[in-house]
Amino acid sequence: MVRKVLVTGVAMMPFTANGSPAEPAALAAGAVQLCLADACIDFELIDQIFTANAHAGAAVGEHAMRSFGLTGTPLVSISDGEMSGYTAFHLARQCVLSGEAECVLAVGCEALSSDSAGRTSCGLDAVPETDRESLLVSQDLRDLLMLRQFPEKLFAAQMSALQALLGGAAAVSERVLAQAHRQARLNPHALLNADQDYLGEGAPYLCPPANGAAAVLLCSPEFARRYGLRADVASLASVRGSDTEGDLQSLSVLDVLGRAATRRVACQAYEHAGLGPEDIDVVELHDHSVADYLIGCAALGFCSEAQMDSFSRGRHAGEDGQVAICPSGGLLGRGHAPGASGLAQVTELVWQLRGDAGAHQVKDAHTALHHSSALGRAVSVGILQRMF
Repeated sequence: MVRKVLVTGVAMMPFTANGSPAEPAALAAGAVQLCLADACIDFELIDQIFTANAHAGAAVGEHAMRSFGLTGTPLVSISDGEMSGYTAFHLARQCVLSGEAECVLAVGCEALSSDSAGRTSCGLDAVPETDRESLLVSQDLRDLLMLRQFPEKLFAAQMSALQALLGGAAAVSERVLAQAHRQARLNPHALLNADQDYLGEGAPYLCPPANGAAAVLLCSPEFARRYGLRADVASLASVRGSDTEGDLQSLSVLDVLGRAATRRVACQAYEHAGLGPEDIDVVELHDHSVADYLIGCAALGFCSEAQMDSFSRGRHAGEDGQVAICPSGGLLGRGHAPGASGLAQVTELVWQLRGDAGAHQVKDAHTALHHSSALGRAVSVGILQRMF
């Protein structure tokens, strides 16, 4: 029997620049406190907790939850690179769906020092500096996968591939960035709202690293009825996939960064939800780079790759009633905190579906899609819908 999963509480701490004076456990505890208040529920009613962070260590979740009392609630600590936050959401949802638990909390956080922006956890062996350039032109799939250990090289190659697709990407890139930054200024939780000049130390086409936290509370409809919780947003689908040989046969850096996997996983998510791209009103996608934003729009089925330039015009705000892509500013504007970003996407979309997104609200948002990726090695797509 298919079970419905409700999103009954969400919260987010404002994203700030790396190096800001914040402890990851304190950020996580703050997000949980706000989430519990949003759901109007006591901590003791939670059956299971999933905590996520990419760099702070397994003990962060325990320290964060200690402020609510040691209740013996099962707690699972997740470190899954850029996918950490979304992985916590996905596993929490599976717990409710399977009937293992009725009410599950997912919380993610990140708080890094200012010199931590380049840290990666791809699980690949190091390659000497002198050998990195050869990876870019290698026809060996193992070499292309090894590039994930060096994101700066990988994203530079991605931008070159995008330029080849568009016949020149500079103007498109500047417009996408300008739109993202404009939306971020409307979003009080975005890094580039409070710190409009901070873009990190990476290339300008990359999202800025950030510290932050977000929390999402999921429950069954029966649990919501029993305790009088809000039941206005449901998770219709959450699908996770990873590379296949077929995905990467093109030996394209775009597919190494998740283009083919996103297409495949998105099709599965649409099928699970009984919907199509034409039914989606608002999207938060994993725009780690400008190219991620553009390629993601096409891979999720909203346009063809030939249409990426024209499709992206005004798309952040959802002009003319069309699907809105990253009205929050996305990773390019909100910043990217790996442990929190996936949960922040869900939180943003729940606010959109409730009509609580404030100055960046998309009119009449009814169905939403969230997309996460970890340098292409894993991709997730989820669909949320307002129930009434």
